[in-house]
Formats: sequence, C-alpha cells, structure tokens
Amino acid sequence: MENKTLEESIIAAMELQNSGLVEHLSYIFQDWWELGSSPDEIIEIIKKFKTNYSDLNVLDLGSGKGAVSIKIASEVKCKCFGIDGIDDFVNFSNNKAKEYSVENICTFEANDIRTRIKSLKNYDIILLMAIGPVFGNYFETLTELLPHLRSDGLVIINDAYVENSCNKNYPNIFRETEITSQVNKAGMELIQKITINEISGTREKYENEYNNIRKRCMELAEKYPEDKGMFLEYVEGQKREYEILKEEIVPAIFVIRKKI
Repeated sequence: MENKTLEESIIAAMELQNSGLVEHLSYIFQDWWELGSSPDEIIEIIKKFKTNYSDLNVLDLGSGKGAVSIKIASEVKCKCFGIDGIDDFVNFSNNKAKEYSVENICTFEANDIRTRIKSLKNYDIILLMAIGPVFGNYFETLTELLPHLRSDGLVIINDAYVENSCNKNYPNIFRETEITSQVNKAGMELIQKITINEISGTREKYENEYNNIRKRCMELAEKYPEDKGMFLEYVEGQKREYEILKEEIVPAIFVIRKKI
C-alpha cells in the first residue's frame, strides 16, 4: 500500500468518491466524536485481557477524532498515542485530551501511519479502528505490525466481514474463514470476535450518522453549488454503505495476539 499517497490513503479509508471531499471532512463529521468503534467496547476488551493498566502503551493508528484513545486513557490511566492523516482531526483530538485532563498521557500526531510506524516499538496494544486496508490485507497488516508489538501484545481491529455463505463479493472485505486463515499465516491467532450489529443501539446509531452526513453535505452543496454533484454523490454512496451494513456485511471487532 506504500505506493498510495497519504491523500489517496485517506480517500480509501474514508470511502470518498472524490478527492475534493478531503478538505470538507471536518465539516461533514462535526456532529459526532466517535468515528468507528465504541470506546466502551475497546475498554472492555482491554480489561478482559490486561491487568497492569497504568503500564500499558496503546498505539492508535488512524485515530480519527481521538475518542477511543482519550476514553481509554481517562478510564484505565494508560498511555495512548494516536496518529492520523487529517490535521483538523488531530488538532481536535489534542484539544479534547485537554478537556478530559489526559493530555499528559494521551497525545496525537498528524502523520502518515504507514511511514511513522517504522520508528515505533514496544506497544502493548495496537488499534486499527475502521481505517480500511491501509497496510494491505490481514496477513500484510499483521506482518507490518508485529515488530512494533510486545510479545504478549494485542492487535484490535474494527473492520467487517461477510458470512462464508454469502454469494456476493465486496472489495477489501473478506469472508470470516479468509480472515482467520490470514491471521494464522501471520503467526497470530484470533482470540475474540465481537459482532457490532449485536450491540444495542447499533441500528439507531447508523441512522443518526447517515442523517448527519446528509444534513452537512446538503449544507455544503448549498454553500458550494459548483460542487453540488460531488456532495450528492457522497451522500448516495454513504446511503448504500449503511444499507449494506444493516443486511449483508457484518461489522466486527477482532482481537488478535501472537500464538502462544
């Protein structure tokens, strides 16, 4: 995935049809803080598999607006470092860390995670929260992350899969058996899977997110009539994505560690 520019990587991760949308992302996503996983679910996973909370070092790759790392730091008092390619999101995150009084243990940096990861090491937990295949497939991603993970460390990935029985193919979304196979090939094991659609309030959350996206894009279309088609196209694309999430694709959190 190194051949893509940072902007191209952001476009893929955010599922944008047009590069012109990048400069409007802060406006489009202004109505919510959590982009992707619920921090509460990630905190529960940490509490299940770890005990020495204050000694933990968490790396949040593609940290978005910082909700997951900030709430982890606030709840379990561990160190968190988030990296994201969108400057406005990083500035928002650092300000939010101050608001939660965790700025001494939770910091954020604007950078390309594909290159920045190379100078980082010894993390207890590495998070990839709904950022798409930035490092490639599961085998490529885990192979890239392993040198930066402690021997007893965890990789927590918020992604999606399709059931093995599904007769449709979706780009960059694997069947459950394919994910397990790639994880094993990387010398790791899947130790927990949480299906997000089973979490209470998920469908309502999807509806609220889509409605907010549509509202903000309509406002932008009115402000920038020359780009109206771009904003309407994005709204329609997001509508299809949310419909698929409700019916065909299974959003999930995967907890992965080195084979013991």
